[in-house]
Amino acid sequence: MRFMDKLKLLFSPQPSSSRFDVAVRCSRCGEVIHAQIDTRNDLSVQYVQDDSRYFCRKVLMGSGESRCFQQIIVEYAFDADRDVIDRRIEGGSFVDQGQEDEE
Repeated sequence: MRFMDKLKLLFSPQPSSSRFDVAVRCSRCGEVIHAQIDTRNDLSVQYVQDDSRYFCRKVLMGSGESRCFQQIIVEYAFDADRDVIDRRIEGGSFVDQGQEDEE
């Protein structure tokens, strides 16, 4: 029975701490768009002097319900430990927790 438990544990999905959630609001229609960044797979290495940093660029678009198809460009910079050190956005604004219902 122990073998089966270990096997089940091996193939069951593990909670991922590598997932980074992003929420933005479109500047044209106001729709809140959610996305995720996987810090193990979505980041690109960016060498700066003697240090390495990571970079991620995502292009987001809403559902189109309000016939708005504006692209929102989100860029994140991460340090060597994959913690956020900078973020930029074009075509929208970042939504922090608790602000999603405000318009």
